Amino acid sequence: MKYFRYYVRSYANCNFFCFRIICSFICLDTSYFFSPIHMCSFRMKRTNAGSSQTEVPASCTALLEAPPPCPLARQTCGMATVNLQTQQRHYCFRALCCKGPPPPRPEYDLVCIGLSGSGKTSLLSQLCSESLENIVSTTGFSIKAVPFQNAILNVKELGGADNIRKYWSRYYQGSQGVIFVLDSASSEDDLETARNELHSALQHPQLCTLPFLILANHQDKPAARSVQEIKKYFELEPLARGKRWILKPCSLDDMEAVKDSFSLLINLLEERDFEPSRM
Repeated sequence: MKYFRYYVRSYANCNFFCFRIICSFICLDTSYFFSPIHMCSFRMKRTNAGSSQTEVPASCTALLEAPPPCPLARQTCGMATVNLQTQQRHYCFRALCCKGPPPPRPEYDLVCIGLSGSGKTSLLSQLCSESLENIVSTTGFSIKAVPFQNAILNVKELGGADNIRKYWSRYYQGSQGVIFVLDSASSEDDLETARNELHSALQHPQLCTLPFLILANHQDKPAARSVQEIKKYFELEPLARGKRWILKPCSLDDMEAVKDSFSLLINLLEERDFEPSRM
């Protein structure tokens, strides 16, 4: 029974010893753990009988047995030791159990415009990992939260029908960026209409200073026009000079390219947020 009690006490001391090793390194303060008093208090050695005994070096015996010079010093030393232990245990507990949540991702409010059939709804649904079955053209507007690793885009998609486009400007307020989707394989008439709508959006007072992402969709179709042809036909170089805009090809078959295009837009939004703080 005596050896059993000794074994249990030694086992508990060893576990507590390991716990203090972890806490000392987490708290980045090893002075408490490596102090002579606590080092000699937990130094163990095995005897031939299989039991454990506490070995106190001679260099530590004087430190353990030497009293403070006066009762006031003894009391002050004891209070300082208790306060130090309490503070370190608090730091260890916070490091182990009270790690706060990661900082929230920034959110940006965007408006997505384009003619009917350009593929706005399909692209946004695919970015949100939604099913593409039974997708219909948007009538009025819809809002989707598109998550990315470094930001969340709250995209307000506006319907592109003839009787809805004249109301687009009523939904521009509060936007921080613009997504314009065009069908690169559409007819000449539809392409001319998309050109006029993009010019109107680039010159609108509420959008002219915002970053633009222009997606030339349906690049997987045989009649699709290249990015260079669209840039020349839409006269983007002279019209958008001094503005922040991105023109990228895309299709539903290559969603990685679509995500990369949105990442570039997020970079423009972050740069726009950073500009006032530098001024």
